Amino acid sequence: MPPLGKPRPLWKVILFSALTGALYYGYYKWIIQDELRAYNGKGWSGALSLSPFVIGVALPQALATFDPDVPDWFRWFSILGIVWIYIVQFRLYRDVNELYDRSNQKKPLVVWWLFIPGLNLIVGLRQIHFLAQYWAQQQGETVKDPIADPIPFLSGNA
Repeated sequence: MPPLGKPRPLWKVILFSALTGALYYGYYKWIIQDELRAYNGKGWSGALSLSPFVIGVALPQALATFDPDVPDWFRWFSILGIVWIYIVQFRLYRDVNELYDRSNQKKPLVVWWLFIPGLNLIVGLRQIHFLAQYWAQQQGETVKDPIADPIPFLSGNA
């Protein structure tokens, strides 16, 4: 049996991310990619998912700030890091849907919401919730989430 991931409810991800200035969210993204890769036997690792984003966003900014020979317009190359994270998110949402599909449950995420401002946040919150629920189901557990559970557009999968 493949290794199961750890259920991380939405409330904990939000709380720990807020307390650490989003550092926990980076850790969360890294570790869930590694867990999904181990569980599925395929996919992108946390390193492959996040390193190009961090480098793509940070490097152009740092070079344009600290190297006088780099023109200011070079900062625009940060857009490549942002495009990369959208690709990673698209794949993640598809992977979470595949987990549900393989277990004969309704796919919980509307992947194209990723590209619509406002809905991209909702599908991201739903991804956190439904991945935690999936891992909990596989372990015969239930995860209560005081943030997602009372809000149907975050927790509903009817």
